[in-house]
Amino acid sequence: MTHPSRRQTPDPTSLLPLSPPVYHVLLACGDKALHGYAMMQTFEQLTGGAEQLLPGTLYATLARMVESGLLEEVPPPSADADARRRYYRVTSFGRAVAAAETDRLALLVDVARARRLAAERGR
Repeated sequence: MTHPSRRQTPDPTSLLPLSPPVYHVLLACGDKALHGYAMMQTFEQLTGGAEQLLPGTLYATLARMVESGLLEEVPPPSADADARRRYYRVTSFGRAVAAAETDRLALLVDVARARRLAAERGR
């Protein structure tokens, strides 16, 4: 029996499917604390420029992600960091949600390959 005063951790799959901007932010941050502009740059580099995080959606997305417990705001990583920038890192719940979304998408890719709607890896 669960003690009523203890908050239960939500089920990571309860937030699935993630919107592309939310998943992209989680991928960009990984295990680092980043500010918004660095997230945009990192994600573009990770995808070879094929995908982008756009500032028009990024900052509202960050606020929603903090509210839902996927990200937390953290102090700047160093004393010489720009004090005007807000830094965020993925929470343990955010990691669990990212892993669940990755598994969900991997399953869909497997189905697409089985249905010959996507190329096999390495081709």
